[in-house]
Amino acid sequence: MERQKFNLHSIKEKLDYPKLGQLFSLGYQGSEPSVEFLNLIQKYQIGGVILFSANIKTKEQLKESIELLQEKAEIPLFVMIDQEGGRINRITENFPVFRSNLFYGENKDKEGIRKAYSQTARELKKLGINVNLAPVVDVLTNSSNTVIGDRSFGSDPALVAELSKIAIQALKEEGVFACAKHFPGIGDISDDPHGSLPFNHNSRERFERIDFLPFKTAISSEVDFIMSTHVISTGLDPTFPATLSKKICSDILRKGLNFKKILISDDMQMKGMRNNFPLEDACYRAFEAGHDMILISENLEEQTKVIEHFEKKIKNKDLNLSRFAEATGRILALKEKICS
Repeated sequence: MERQKFNLHSIKEKLDYPKLGQLFSLGYQGSEPSVEFLNLIQKYQIGGVILFSANIKTKEQLKESIELLQEKAEIPLFVMIDQEGGRINRITENFPVFRSNLFYGENKDKEGIRKAYSQTARELKKLGINVNLAPVVDVLTNSSNTVIGDRSFGSDPALVAELSKIAIQALKEEGVFACAKHFPGIGDISDDPHGSLPFNHNSRERFERIDFLPFKTAISSEVDFIMSTHVISTGLDPTFPATLSKKICSDILRKGLNFKKILISDDMQMKGMRNNFPLEDACYRAFEAGHDMILISENLEEQTKVIEHFEKKIKNKDLNLSRFAEATGRILALKEKICS
């Protein structure tokens, strides 16, 4: 489907506050988006969609679904997927699936990484997918860490940084946006945020020496997205998980590491988050902490309630307008590249 180019300035002028849907990336249930989900995309001009295995029967069906979604979007959608290689792949049928990051890291196979991420990007782009939520740049310093495990390039920060840079560049060169995850780094945790709210008690000095290095390299490589995590890192912020922490998202990532592109949350419906914080409040607090996009993987009713919560903030004049302008500015600037 050919999409006409849009002018960034004119879109900014048209993007009034009711179209705050740009702040959200939403998932849907089933192999085809429902009429209700399509209406939500159109009504609020949602910023992105995230795809999971349950949304995919065949590549042909997936491509048709993406085209249908884009038809409802006045502003092009970010179409996101986790296609990391190894054990995390949403598309497996008639699609190239490569070895894990750890395999390439242990073998220091730089050319293998380049080929894997390049070919993955080419195939994703054919389907209309423009954001790969990869690579994982966490440094694996805890061998019992099963949530990361072989998704990491390894335990050496310098090597992880070097190989992550290759992966990011390979995706970008093929026209797919990359996403470095999971800030501020979760290679040393033991619990899984999908099921609980993990703690990391490492010092800030250790984060700066080990975990931040791959993110610094990703930022210098002009990675377009960074994803945060639902982990309380007490050496950085003893009170809030990174998702809700202004200290981590704004003070450290934005000001300290000078990240100027899009910060996206991990799925706000993970048990580690929703069992400890009300969804609507957590999503708004994540936005205030410095996130440009909020990821909500499923449940149309809950997704709608979150957006309506933001609308209420607008009506009550409680929305942080400078944050809104900052976030939508980053989103629209990157979306201009989709149609360039």
